[in-house]
Amino acid sequence: MPVRQLAALLILASLAAHAQAPLDNAIIGKLVKDGVAESTIVATINQQPGRYALSSDDMIALKRAGVSDKILAAMIVRNAAPNQSTAPVALALHDGTPIRLRLARDLTFTNIKPGELADFEILDDLRIDGLLVIAHGVRVTATITDAEPKTRMGRGGKMGVNLDGIPLLNGVKVAIRAAQQGQARGSTDATGGAAAAADMVRPAAPTLLFAYGKGEAFPSGTAVAVYVDGEFKLDPARFLVDIGFTSNPPGALVTMYGAPVGRTPFTTRLAPGAYQAVFSADGYRDLTQAITVGPGHSNTVHAAFASKP
Repeated sequence: MPVRQLAALLILASLAAHAQAPLDNAIIGKLVKDGVAESTIVATINQQPGRYALSSDDMIALKRAGVSDKILAAMIVRNAAPNQSTAPVALALHDGTPIRLRLARDLTFTNIKPGELADFEILDDLRIDGLLVIAHGVRVTATITDAEPKTRMGRGGKMGVNLDGIPLLNGVKVAIRAAQQGQARGSTDATGGAAAAADMVRPAAPTLLFAYGKGEAFPSGTAVAVYVDGEFKLDPARFLVDIGFTSNPPGALVTMYGAPVGRTPFTTRLAPGAYQAVFSADGYRDLTQAITVGPGHSNTVHAAFASKP
């Protein structure tokens, strides 16, 4: 047996014996590189606790490293398993993390007044250890608190806009501020508890303050930046989404990345991101369905088969 493959098998034996450190992308990549058989790696993933980063970019990197579709599928299924023997490691959304927004409509003194609402759109995805926690394109609503036009004495106009938080994909909002520098308020639990929600909103001052120039207007698409206000602990398990798979006729086998994940109808849990599922049934052509998991997308994937000629 080659020395590298023997060393990789010794790693597997050590993990099985101690069951302490969960498997991750780096360990799987090393096992593949050192020539451990695909079936051995899949069996190890199924039996050992693991925590895998499986965003679209992560999976592309794994494929480039030689990880097979069956191994990828085992990692996906294992990540979605509700009863892993080790608790998910908490993630942290750090104080001062920037979030870019843009206006969804024009704001001028002729179309706004205090108390009205203004929509912003999140410009970028935010991932922590590969887990998507904030999605681009999500709308957030702010309240106009000040609307003062410039004066004849030359003082510029201003508009106060209060934005009390940014929504995460687990349904919780995190508090934000307008300046990057600020005093961290300590660690806040953003897993969905009442204490986190009560601690979040601080309406003492507008989160955004627009100082007007000559035109006294901000057009749709104007970009601004806000910053996470405080340290937030995130439970990775709360970001998984239940996705239902159905077909007509039922009983179709669904595979993802070359490995079966269930027969319709069934439900599994997936992290936010993009996937492809292949539906197969005797007497019908295979169907490939694109899946997007995240806000604004359906939580059900359906395949309607057409008979083979």
